[in-house]
Amino acid sequence: MLKECEILVVGAGPAGSSAAMAAAEGGARTLLIDRKKEIGTPVQCGEVVGETLLRKLKLKLPPGALAAKLDHTTFLLDRRVKLTSREPYWKAVTLERKIFDKALAARAAEAGAMVHADARLTDIKMDGDRVVQATIVHQGVEAKVHPKVIVAADGVHSTLSRLMNVELFTEKAMAKGIEYEMVSSRRLPSGMQIFLEPEVGLGYGWVIPKGPRRANVGLAAIGLKGSRRDRLQEWLTTNPMLASMFDVDKVLEVKTGDAPLPGFLGGPRRGNVLFAGDAAGQTLAFVGEGIAPSYACGMGAGAVAAAAVRQNDMSRLDCYENAIEDLLGSELAEGGDIKDNILNVWMDESIPAGDRTVLCGLLMSEVLFPEEIEEARALLSMPQQTMVRAMKDALAKRKARATVSALRLR
Repeated sequence: MLKECEILVVGAGPAGSSAAMAAAEGGARTLLIDRKKEIGTPVQCGEVVGETLLRKLKLKLPPGALAAKLDHTTFLLDRRVKLTSREPYWKAVTLERKIFDKALAARAAEAGAMVHADARLTDIKMDGDRVVQATIVHQGVEAKVHPKVIVAADGVHSTLSRLMNVELFTEKAMAKGIEYEMVSSRRLPSGMQIFLEPEVGLGYGWVIPKGPRRANVGLAAIGLKGSRRDRLQEWLTTNPMLASMFDVDKVLEVKTGDAPLPGFLGGPRRGNVLFAGDAAGQTLAFVGEGIAPSYACGMGAGAVAAAAVRQNDMSRLDCYENAIEDLLGSELAEGGDIKDNILNVWMDESIPAGDRTVLCGLLMSEVLFPEEIEEARALLSMPQQTMVRAMKDALAKRKARATVSALRLR
């Protein structure tokens, strides 16, 4: 039987586990629930985390959770431009999320939180804008708890938001993704590869190494129609680079999931509920980075919730957004700005589709600034070699740790 709690955390991903850990460390009686029978499964993301965010958050990886270190990121733009950035921001690590998530939940338990897998939120009772009762089915048995604060960390399709009749995202603010964990035919580069091209749509594809010859290979796009698996299979067999590296008959795991773009309808607090992680759009989704921001925002939510409970003052929940800013600085705001700039370019139908993907890639890699778009459009009208030389000159003037070369895959 589930025990009563002061703080209920729904969802045991990075946001939920860090929220439960912080709440328990803050002295609150905390219950963390996850609907899955095994925390950490199934994996629904590319499993990559930027090194700079790991250091900023002082997040130590659990033993066995590190799959690979990535010392650069390469952008493949419209199959005609290859840009490789070795700036610190584009160095990353690939995780084994099954190990990582379960270890974070264990840290929450070690901090004093009650942790239960196979525990599904099914109903709530509200008094005004406050949730005063939550019904949970735990291993087939129904129980009711009466938390003072709830942290909703249950993803982009949040059960809690649905029960509260709260809309978090529009379809235009959600990317649908699919990836295969695959074995390559040859040794992989030591960096992540991001593909922007019309064949993918409003989104991007990726190859994220998890070892010398093992990688997550996938794509995500807004407005993705039809079978995701068919779309990925087609891309894998028609993109010349991918077809030369990966065999569609060598798939170790299929992973699907939806990701929010940075942004949120309304604020992350609703009454006595704090939304965190993907449920609050607290991601840098323009580069696929959701794990570390979710962890940070969960920490903020848990600490603020514990303070509100400890002082019996629910107005303390208003501190949540300030706590996020203290933990992440301007990361989320800047990510939202980059996302908006990319969407503005993509929606400009006066630009040919291929050129749009090149410009979006240059914005994503932060080689191009929004005020330089018109100048960059002029570059794209040049012969390919002239265009690449101009890009090299621009990178040299900026002293960017990046290289650019021509691709001839069209």
